[in-house]
Amino acid sequence: VEQANLRRASVVLSINESLRDYTVEMGAPANRSRVLRGGVDLPHFASADGLAVRQRYGVDASETLLFFMGEFYPFSGLKEVAQSVVARPVGGHSVKLLAVGRGKLQPELERLGSTDPVGGRILLSGWQPYSELPRYVAAADVCLLPAYRNDIMRDIVPIKVYEYLAAGKPVISTRLPGVLREFGEDHGIVYVDDPGDVLLMALRLVETGVLPGLGRKAREFAATCDWQKVTDEFESILLGLTRKATSQRMTGRAPYVSARDGLR
Repeated sequence: VEQANLRRASVVLSINESLRDYTVEMGAPANRSRVLRGGVDLPHFASADGLAVRQRYGVDASETLLFFMGEFYPFSGLKEVAQSVVARPVGGHSVKLLAVGRGKLQPELERLGSTDPVGGRILLSGWQPYSELPRYVAAADVCLLPAYRNDIMRDIVPIKVYEYLAAGKPVISTRLPGVLREFGEDHGIVYVDDPGDVLLMALRLVETGVLPGLGRKAREFAATCDWQKVTDEFESILLGLTRKATSQRMTGRAPYVSARDGLR
């Protein structure tokens, strides 16, 4: 049924390049398969202030705060990041990890936090209302997507990456093909091969002073993904289809759209 829909559709829309490849493999004509990228509520994330969140969790202005939000899946890479933070010797530049969400790794993260010889370096907030998330992202110095490169994560582009970028935050991500293909290497995202490499990369970015520049590139890219622009493009596609349908009405063959991954 899916293949038939994709073959017959006048336009097939996917939210990233990897999913477009999938639709073509499933039979969508390449000349009728397009990418309509995900977006972000740019004003919602671009104007937030994270100072109150840093104060609430005891994060000093001189400390580097790593940030993750989402489900604590076993393959999220969050455990490896937390282990690196806890294993970091006392003294030198202080780094803390703040994670918003819950999941199967929760007990392990709590255990790591309780055994931290310094204490207070693993900060877990639980789930937060969407309205509060911009303040949490704004509190961060570096945002994270440290997921394993497995079949689940290989080709997806999580919407939170757009939200990180909209807040003007540098992102450290594992080298996930979908993310790398979507954002490239010059839009505020720095890649590592393994979740265990995240902390060392964060320290390197801090020491070399490149975080502000990465944040500016992140914001610039996110500005091209504002939902208003995405919906304008979607509307343009629909208007084009209706015009085509009008011209084809006499033939009885009106076009329709097949939407991939939640776009309706």
